[in-house]
Amino acid sequence: MKLSRRTANILLAIGVYMLLTWGTRVFTFLNEFRAGTLVAPGIHFSLVVIGLAIGVYLAYLGIKGRRVS
Repeated sequence: MKLSRRTANILLAIGVYMLLTWGTRVFTFLNEFRAGTLVAPGIHFSLVVIGLAIGVYLAYLGIKGRRVS
């Protein structure tokens, strides 16, 4: 499957956006974890990891698509 340049740019933008939002969420998670106010640390940690993984993968697809097109 070949991506158009527009689609690659959209994937890259979404990936960077997810990395920024979930990256700031990591600091919030750490502060709440240290304070002991986090209700379900395992669930929040897994959400952060999954969000970052999706962001990295979308950014990777966007960069790879931009190189090819």
